[in-house]
Amino acid sequence: MVPSPGHIVELRPDAVIADKLHLLRPLGQGGMGVVWAARHLALDTDVAVKFIRPERAAERPALVARFQREARATARIAHPHVVQVMDYGVVDGAVPYLVMELLRGFSLAELLERGGRLSFATARSLARQVGSALESAHELGIVHRDIKPHNVFITEGGQGYPLFVKVLDFGVAKVAGDAAVPAANPALTETGMVIGSAPYMSPEQLEGSKDVDLRSDLWSLGVILYEALTGAQPFQGSSFVAVGAAVLKGRFRPASEQRPGLPASIDDWFSKALSVDPTCRFQSAREMVDAFLSLEVRTADVDAPGGRHHPAAFATTVAAPVALLGAPHGADELARAPVTSGTLASSGALAGDPVTAAPAPDTAAGHTVLHQRAAERPAARGRGGGSRARERRLRRAAPLAAAACAAGAGVYLFLREPSAGTGGCPAGMVLVEGTEFQMGSDADAETPSDETPRHGVTVSRFCLDVTEVTVKAYSDCKACDRSQKTVESEGLTPSGRAFWSQFCNGPEALDHPINCVDWYQAKAYCAASGKRLPTEAEWELAARGKDARTYPWGHAPPSGERLNACGPECSQMLTERLEKVGKGPWPRMYNDGDAAPATAPVGRSPAGKSPAGALDLAGNVWEWTESHYCPYDRDDCDDSRRVLRGGGWDTVESQYVRSAHRRPSASTARGWSIGFRCAKAP
Repeated sequence: MVPSPGHIVELRPDAVIADKLHLLRPLGQGGMGVVWAARHLALDTDVAVKFIRPERAAERPALVARFQREARATARIAHPHVVQVMDYGVVDGAVPYLVMELLRGFSLAELLERGGRLSFATARSLARQVGSALESAHELGIVHRDIKPHNVFITEGGQGYPLFVKVLDFGVAKVAGDAAVPAANPALTETGMVIGSAPYMSPEQLEGSKDVDLRSDLWSLGVILYEALTGAQPFQGSSFVAVGAAVLKGRFRPASEQRPGLPASIDDWFSKALSVDPTCRFQSAREMVDAFLSLEVRTADVDAPGGRHHPAAFATTVAAPVALLGAPHGADELARAPVTSGTLASSGALAGDPVTAAPAPDTAAGHTVLHQRAAERPAARGRGGGSRARERRLRRAAPLAAAACAAGAGVYLFLREPSAGTGGCPAGMVLVEGTEFQMGSDADAETPSDETPRHGVTVSRFCLDVTEVTVKAYSDCKACDRSQKTVESEGLTPSGRAFWSQFCNGPEALDHPINCVDWYQAKAYCAASGKRLPTEAEWELAARGKDARTYPWGHAPPSGERLNACGPECSQMLTERLEKVGKGPWPRMYNDGDAAPATAPVGRSPAGKSPAGALDLAGNVWEWTESHYCPYDRDDCDDSRRVLRGGGWDTVESQYVRSAHRRPSASTARGWSIGFRCAKAP
């Protein structure tokens, strides 16, 4: 409905809108809209409400359609890293409004504009979360088309993350394959006009192409990560036209020159992510993020003041001088340590801030949106079948596209990604070469008897999941039993069951490992995926390698950098909660923080990588194996229990995360720190 130009809806403190929204205070305004904090009377909760200005809605009816599309598109994406839309309506037939969750924190743009840069560890977390949000949208056929730092909001708090982000503003999203949410059309997008924010717009967006797809969002994410790590945008200019020209030329300064100490292969990654040709880019959010997470960096080198620069034949250096916009000296700690909600004072910016969520002011060009301030899966849900088919076509075309890109005068070189599958293994798995190795431990006073005798075992080559199976991956398994989110163990009292069940992961932790599943559920998931549980011999070989490592990373003692076991955060959290029920304190394994009071996102500790390239084989969750808990000198026994390996987030003894350590468990047990990963033949 187009509002009457003369109709005015008064927005003021204490006004009640639509009989349910009690306005509290304005949060900000832009050329198109205004955002208020309000109390939703029906839901009894604080919310952010975005209103379109009545005069703007009257002048531009397409804005109302865009606003409605934002509400419908965002509401379809049920994801912890996408802002939640709670309601939509029109006040008195004149003023459209959108009700969203009220977020406290600040935008990524604000952080970067203050001169901040992210540590590589924090950038990994950012990539994982934004990538996961985009993957969820893409599976539903939704392309955001305006991914930029203003639309990445850093919230206060989070579950085991260096930072917890929400993707905002699907107001210019392109939706395909669903009549209920209209696809973008000329009336809404005004074909020929560019939609997006200049420094973060893909080449095809700048050219006004009608064929903008998910790879455009991935390009924008690549720009954000470049800026977050280096403090500078890859494509710069004094005007929209100048920035656009730089983007279309595809020339940028290698990130390793902007910030010496970044992984040498990161320039390969950016070359692929920021390719002018969409067929030369990553073809899915998962592929892109997996490749980024496979990169490694030595923390001490990240902020080296000078030193060698990594060569980059793949990314043509910008001919004109590019200013180094590195973080000032005072911001070095941001680069060395993950950003937390306490690193910067809360700015008071909220999800509804018009810079991040409201329709942006129009320019003289019409619908161009300009902000020039610097700043876990495969199974689709809902009715995104068209998008899913398109992604399959993109994956099939990827090898040919890569060959074509590599043939382009040697301009592009692509890193080999272990996460994309090695040695004939599927994506997300690593190859463990077969060999004979010494399994177990030599008998001594400190060695548990079930690890002895040390003996030779021959294992054939096999594929192993890089990380533990995530909550999202498990929930996407249609043939699997639903996780009950309750623990079950012999001897556990009702109060103990209630206490430990609070640590069963759910939708709020999609990229954390699935836990609270028994051996039968783990085995069924692997079978449904065309895989199996690893034997304990396979697991031990993957963890310790041919060089008989004490831990997956070597012989150095456990630390918060290498694994997620019980560090200070875990110890404090469990101690406080146990004291409330009259129990004693919970100790810790190490004193350096790991930023995770309970489970952590999978793959977050690359320093703990095994010789084969598997992550989290120590800590996070114990892992089910196929093997019965039998003495090593017996091939079979009557023990029905199965072997667990690796230790969990609550483990306090370092001996329990050794690669040779074994723990028995009833097959029906569902533990708060028990999960699994899968294996298969190559």
